[in-house]
Amino acid sequence: MRVFQSAAWLAAVVLTGCSERISPTAPASQSGIAAAGLTGDRPYTWSLKCAGDFSSDASWGWTAGGVSIVGASLSETNCVPGQTASGSGVRPASADGFTACVNYVTCQSWTFDPTASLRAQLKGVRTIWDSARCGSYDPFKNQPASCFYKATGQLNVDS
Repeated sequence: MRVFQSAAWLAAVVLTGCSERISPTAPASQSGIAAAGLTGDRPYTWSLKCAGDFSSDASWGWTAGGVSIVGASLSETNCVPGQTASGSGVRPASADGFTACVNYVTCQSWTFDPTASLRAQLKGVRTIWDSARCGSYDPFKNQPASCFYKATGQLNVDS
C-alpha cells in the first residue's frame, strides 16, 4: 500500500508539472535587444598611444539618438608612456553616435550613419604641477615648463 501511495504521489507531481502550459520567456530587456536589431552589430578596433611623463587614460562609448547605449562603453586606464594599448569590441547596429574622452580633459562626440564606417581620432594632453620640484603653484606667475609633468594620449577607433 505504501508503494502505491508513493507512486500515486509521484504521478500527481509529474502530471501537475505537465499540465502547466505557461511557456518560459526571456526577460523583457533581452527581448528588447532582438527588437533593436542588434544582429547587425559590427566589430571595431581601438588603440591608445601614450607618451609623456605619466600614464594616460581614455574612455569611449556608442550612442543612439544622443543617448548612451547600455553596455557599449569601454575605457583604458594607466597606459604608460611609450606604450600603445589596443583591443577590439562590438559596435551595436543601432549606434549612430560615438563619444570619447582622453586624459579627462579632451572630449568629443561624433554622429554618423549606422550603416557607414567610422574612423575617430582624439588626442588629449594633461599637465600637472610638480610641487616637489617647484614649490607652490602661482597662477599669476609665468611658470617654467620644467615645473609641469605632461601626459599625451591619442585614441584611434576604426569601425
